[in-house]
Amino acid sequence: MNQPTFLLCLAAFASLVSCQTTSNQHAACADMPPYRGSAAFERMKTLVGKWQGESPMMGKMNTEFRLIAGDSVIEERFAGGTPMEMLSVYHDVNGKLTMTHYCMLRNQPRMKLVKSTADSLTFDLAPTPGLDAAKDKHMHGATYTFLDENHFKLEGVSWENGKSTPCGPPVVFTRQ
Repeated sequence: MNQPTFLLCLAAFASLVSCQTTSNQHAACADMPPYRGSAAFERMKTLVGKWQGESPMMGKMNTEFRLIAGDSVIEERFAGGTPMEMLSVYHDVNGKLTMTHYCMLRNQPRMKLVKSTADSLTFDLAPTPGLDAAKDKHMHGATYTFLDENHFKLEGVSWENGKSTPCGPPVVFTRQ
């Protein structure tokens, strides 16, 4: 490699590394106030971290919640590193918490928050391009119940042929 090419590669690498370090806050981010979402988003945010649960049908289950996109999006990775790995993404749309679930059933149902209490958040199917709820098997809803700061219960709602179908019993997850 000649010297100008080497120097150009070195400069590009240095630039890339400086963009990736968390100790270096970029000017574009420095002026942004911390993100504050809806009350439901802020409640969901308390789940950030790693969790483990056990289901009689599926055995041990792991899920992890992370904040991304300037802390304005919550990413949930369920069963990471396994063939069942799924991703759910939570964010506010016009002040209302929404979810897109990237499912092992190879569809992506969108859900909206339909009920919020002091200790639970319930999601139900919203219009989803490419998903025919009357025919396609899909995740149709979910309720997260916050038992305490180290435990939550997840109840899923699955649909097939336009009606509810067993999704398994509720699972209690423990913070790891």
